[in-house]
Amino acid sequence: MTNHKIDNRTLQLLKAQVNLTETFNHLLRTTPKRECLAFRLKAERGTTESTFVIELGSERHTLTLQNDKKMHLKLADFIEEIANGPADTSAERRPQLHAEREYGVFCAQQREQVFGLVCIGGFLDLDLGFELPIRVAVHRTRTRAGITVVMSIGVKSPRTKCFTAYGSDVDICEKVCESINHLAALATPAAYAA
Repeated sequence: MTNHKIDNRTLQLLKAQVNLTETFNHLLRTTPKRECLAFRLKAERGTTESTFVIELGSERHTLTLQNDKKMHLKLADFIEEIANGPADTSAERRPQLHAEREYGVFCAQQREQVFGLVCIGGFLDLDLGFELPIRVAVHRTRTRAGITVVMSIGVKSPRTKCFTAYGSDVDICEKVCESINHLAALATPAAYAA
């Protein structure tokens, strides 16, 4: 089974296009081979709800949604379901829907892991909901109570931060957590940003 997905660029375009009344042409792509599947989107914006017609080959599907901030994400889920067929509803095989995704969720357990990293040094991969983890490496300085931190997310063109912080372990941990939150905000796809 091929798994066609809407990429971040198309998702950004959908975010703007759901507020218009127009016809648009887009492509869905598969991840490994980058095979393309073209579809046409006809959007009709109303005052309280919008209607979308998706034409994929000889198929035609209609969706009506209430106007809200996540409308483009619900539309993206609908388009992917048309292209790939109904999703497997079993919990372990169910893909995460665009409308349910949350990026940059930094929980208390991960903050404790960061505090442990600040205390002894080392490295850690933090899963904050992105495709790739945020990698954090900490080196404890010997001459003064402080650390040097290198963190990044991405492979091809990674976003990175590097800094040195001094003070108590609690103060340093707060600075590292704040920097992780900033890096997560930078890495969040624009189509998901509030």
